[in-house]
Amino acid sequence: MVAVAHIASQEYRLVPVADLEPHPDNPHRGDVEVISESIEANGFFGAVLVQRTRMRIIAGEHRWRGAVERGLAEVPCVLIDVDDEQAKRILRADNRTAALGYEDPEALAALLASLDEDLAGTGYTEADLTDVTRLVSAPDLDEVVEMLGEPTKRDGWVALRLTVPRPVNAAWSDLVSGREPAQVLAELLGVEWQWDDEAAA
Repeated sequence: MVAVAHIASQEYRLVPVADLEPHPDNPHRGDVEVISESIEANGFFGAVLVQRTRMRIIAGEHRWRGAVERGLAEVPCVLIDVDDEQAKRILRADNRTAALGYEDPEALAALLASLDEDLAGTGYTEADLTDVTRLVSAPDLDEVVEMLGEPTKRDGWVALRLTVPRPVNAAWSDLVSGREPAQVLAELLGVEWQWDDEAAA
């Protein structure tokens, strides 16, 4: 049987910013500067979720901080009647569910591009737009070759790094002097060397 969710008892009202306090157990650290810029450009939207008995913020702390930074006297709040334990659960769930989400790069690129190059208040910069557009665009192969060089068979090789005593390192250096290190290692391991000069170049 599927459990039926209930709507928590709540009240919506404007609350003086000085009457609110952040939850001491909130582990999330947001970018207040970006949020503040968004409030300046777009106004304060949504509401801060508050535990009524303590006037403690459960969700929306950084929007509240941004509002304070922008000099707002009041912010819209949803006051709910929950005890301290339930407030912590809601606090953690709000942070966790937000962290589990992700952005569709193609949809994000299209949205940012539709803003006619005015990204003020979005939290994104022109550099971000360039990066996300590059992410969803097929690379120009000529540019890739110019940047990385022509592909070789060696591109598929795996890097091997070992930490050894100095005498072992000295002996290895003498052994591979003037030779391809991978080929020397293959011989020591009894692996047939099948790569031509192009691969070892």
